[in-house]
Formats: sequence, structure tokens, C-alpha cells
Amino acid sequence: MTTASRWPPASLLGGLDDRVRRELLGLGQSIRVRDGDRLLRAGDPATHVYLLLLGWFKVHANRPSGDEALIAVRSGGDLVGELAAFEGHPRTVSVRACGPGVVRRIDREDFLAFLTQHGPALRAVLRAISAKHRWVTRRLTEFAGYAVRRRVACVLAELLEKDLRQHSGSAIPVQLSQAELAALAGTSVPSVQRVLRQFRTEGLVETRYRRVVVTDVPGVTRLAGTEPTTECVW
Repeated sequence: MTTASRWPPASLLGGLDDRVRRELLGLGQSIRVRDGDRLLRAGDPATHVYLLLLGWFKVHANRPSGDEALIAVRSGGDLVGELAAFEGHPRTVSVRACGPGVVRRIDREDFLAFLTQHGPALRAVLRAISAKHRWVTRRLTEFAGYAVRRRVACVLAELLEKDLRQHSGSAIPVQLSQAELAALAGTSVPSVQRVLRQFRTEGLVETRYRRVVVTDVPGVTRLAGTEPTTECVW
């Protein structure tokens, strides 16, 4: 296995040139995390960023009611905390580990200095930020107009695409409650429950406690549509 193949090609680390990737991975401190560990907290100062090396991580935003809403899932190869680092403003989201993982904590000033000195890395980070903004735009326009079946299929297909071990009969690699799946799909919990029942009847998925197994990966991918799924939820 090559170094790059440890991460999805569309991720920040997966898309970097080997030399730049090695130098970026030489920054900061490697940290092992456990399920539920909080990497970032909304409102905290932007003193550092995290490179996600291994594992799965949930990104939450605060609602006016005081609770949190799941807005994204990140995996190994991704970067979190970069927007606040660029702006120097307090963080707007919280990030927690979903299961064990390994991350690299990099001080903000070291991260910004590295990007100043390495044009390819800066361009890669800007591409990642651009992809996040494209996703927000699509969520507010195209994605909001999809039928609920397609929204749920899109979320499932994306999660599988981020999992390098995916195969036919693949379990979604991160545990999601039906409320979290509904938040990612932009719909209600009853709607997600109805769609999952339909998918089970059609032989597309099996459901277990906080776990969905996609038994027909090509079928779910076709239902999600032909656009690049990596821009649909991430």
C-alpha cells in the first residue's frame, strides 16, 4: 500500500504530492483519540487545526434551541479547523471522534507558515475549502429539491465512497442514529424511517441498531444519481 492509498483520492492528504504530504505530516503532534473525544468546540479560539489520519469524526453545529445538529462526517485524509485558522475567529462548529482514531494537531501559526512556503499545499487546502462551499450551495439548491429517497441514498452512497474498504454488503462505516441520518439528509426522522423501510423491502439495505448495511451498493448508487457524490454531503 502506498502512502497516498491510505486516504481517499478526493481527500486533502490523498491528493497531495508525496513530498509535500510527508512535510505536512511532519508538523505538529500525533494524538490517538477515543470514541467521543472532542477535537474542536464551537466558540473556542482557533489556536490549531487537525489533520485526520485514521478514523471517523462528526461535525456538529449549535442550534438556537441549544442542542446540536450533525452537519457533516469527516474521515481520515481530511482537515478540520482550517476556516477559523484562516480567519482568526472563534470556531463555529464542534468536532468529535466517532470511534478510535489518530489525528495530528498542528498549531495555527505553524500551519499558516507551512502554507505560505508550500504553494501546492495551499492550493490543495483551498480546493478542499471550495468543495465544502460548493456542497453548501448544492444543499441549499439542488439537494433541497431532491425526493427524500434520493437524499437518503446520496448520504449512504457518500459514506461508502469515503470508506476505502467498501464492498458489496458494506456496513456504513460510521454509526449514525436515525436522527443523525435525517439531519444529514435534510429531512425528518419519520421520513428517514419510511425510506429505510422501503429500502429494506427493495433489498437495498438491512438495518440494525445505529447501523445500516447496504446490501445493494450499485442500486443505492444509481438511486443517488450521477453527480459526484463526494460533493453532496462533504
